Amino acid sequence: MKNLKFAAIILLIAMLGGACKKDSTTPSVTTAASNPIVGNWKVSSFIKDSVDLTNQFNGYTFTCNSNGGMTIQGNSNNYNNCSWNNNSNNNSMCHFHIMDCGNNSVLWECDDDWDLTNHDTQHCYFSNHNPNHHNTMTWIKI
Repeated sequence: MKNLKFAAIILLIAMLGGACKKDSTTPSVTTAASNPIVGNWKVSSFIKDSVDLTNQFNGYTFTCNSNGGMTIQGNSNNYNNCSWNNNSNNNSMCHFHIMDCGNNSVLWECDDDWDLTNHDTQHCYFSNHNPNHHNTMTWIKI
């Protein structure tokens, strides 16, 4: 009988101790964390097969919406029919679909599958998903 009372007291202490735990200081997952592409960006680096094309993106801004819509402004044009999506559950691969720009536009270089290799609150780092292309791109939030 003493063992039963002792076990009940231990169980009660364990339950009360668990109820008094401090709240976690880990922030909750936000839309920006689950969709790091959402926001307004400019290209801060674009390397195609060891050739730096970054300057060709000067003046362009990319706006990615949470619904997959993307607009690009630059070179005195607005490209409103573009889109983006994550092709994987962990947002590690993105596809950018660029519409309405000319065949010689530098924007065509972005129309592809990209691995999101890293990101923080101000940057997204991409590497071309195609093993035959050695392209990297970095976006900076504006």
